[in-house]
Amino acid sequence: MPIYNHEGGSEASGDKGEKYKQAIEEYLRARGFSIERRSNHHSTTEDLAAVGVGDDFLYFGGEKVGDAVKEFWRVEAKATKLSRLDDDFLTELARVFIDYCEEDGQFAYHIFASYLQAFEKWERIFDPRKNTPEHIEDYFETMGENQKLNEAELTAFNQLDLEDFERFLGDVFVHRATWNRLGQMAEDERGVDREKWDFYTRENAPVHERETLVANFLRISGFPESIYIGRNLADHPEDIFVDNPRHLPIWVEEGSFYSLLPPSEMSQSLIQFVEEDSVRSRPFLEWLNVEEEAPRLAKRLFNRAVRERAVTRYEGCKLVRHRYENRLLFEHETEGSDAGDGDMNKTKIEGWDVAMDWSGYAAHRYANPVVKRYDDQFYVFIDTGWMFSRSGRGASIIDGDLASELHNDLQSAGHGNPNNLKAQFRQWRAYLWMDGSDREGLSPPGDDPQELEFDAVESLRIGKRPPKNTEEREHLMQRGVDDY
Repeated sequence: MPIYNHEGGSEASGDKGEKYKQAIEEYLRARGFSIERRSNHHSTTEDLAAVGVGDDFLYFGGEKVGDAVKEFWRVEAKATKLSRLDDDFLTELARVFIDYCEEDGQFAYHIFASYLQAFEKWERIFDPRKNTPEHIEDYFETMGENQKLNEAELTAFNQLDLEDFERFLGDVFVHRATWNRLGQMAEDERGVDREKWDFYTRENAPVHERETLVANFLRISGFPESIYIGRNLADHPEDIFVDNPRHLPIWVEEGSFYSLLPPSEMSQSLIQFVEEDSVRSRPFLEWLNVEEEAPRLAKRLFNRAVRERAVTRYEGCKLVRHRYENRLLFEHETEGSDAGDGDMNKTKIEGWDVAMDWSGYAAHRYANPVVKRYDDQFYVFIDTGWMFSRSGRGASIIDGDLASELHNDLQSAGHGNPNNLKAQFRQWRAYLWMDGSDREGLSPPGDDPQELEFDAVESLRIGKRPPKNTEEREHLMQRGVDDY
């Protein structure tokens, strides 16, 4: 969610209306976008809608580009001073937020303004280097209170939550630029020759053979026996997590409290937020198949239940909140700041490298399990990556420029990208006890009627594959050269 000050420290001029919108159009065209619609031609929330080819797609000649690689922008143009607290702006932002969630994030939202009032306060919300969870939460609440949505829109808005808004902010881009500055930027873009694509940088055709795929996800095949629903007593959901961990399989929404934990297993710090007399137990599958909102709520509960498997079963595993994600990592004792680049001490969990000491910093291999739903089935995907801390225990996560430097150091030493991504998936699948194997000193899966069960997805086949070796790749490239 970057925020760009194209004006530097100077104040913006008061360029108005259509002239300002036309300058944005020229800038977008110079960047290779086509303007799909304008608000004065179509009844739309945004002022402009633009389509371009993503930066990661290298095309050759005039071949058509499929929607899968297109980049869709919705653009808001504000020629005058713009306040982040303006009621009309908050209403527009709320409507785009609803569309974004309904379309599952299929577009980016760009806000161009000639001048942003209280620029530093915009940064606290829209700049990932300077924002804070508290400022984002306050802004989300302000938007909910000050919007002017109609009844249908308000119903849709109330079904969304802070996590949805944080995900939306990842695709919101704010630009401060006057009409003159937009013209300069368009000229700069036209000076870049975007047509000089060499044959060897274009995407070659795949081999047309059927291939069995190894899935990087698991299907949830066994569900909890019961769900517990009661009346929520918390004024705000965040109040619950002051004294309770975020991996608890609970969810609070619209005055209701949903839990996979039975009340008898809830700590006093948690049970105080539930009206005990109101709690009712329902068969989980019955609830899932009958209630309209149940599948969406089930995903929330499953996400937390999956993380709980690791945090509760391993003393050294913890959950940290970073970049709007709840990530799992293992604690790691650093050897002190005197350790040299060659003195990396790797921590092994069941034979797998999960962290290393790096000149006084700890590099952690983290996992971010995410539950998704397709065709009425639930699946668990596990994204992995590296993150850094000063203490080694995840209490002081490093972000910004220093994190970039540490990532560069890690990659230059050959550790940036794991050699076998499938192995990394299997590693965390074992930590999360999704592979059905036994764990010494831990109760086996299946003893708890609330436990999730998982199946590997087999027999995935596709009719195309990449080249297996250098010989096949050279053959495909030579065929392309002959055509060229």
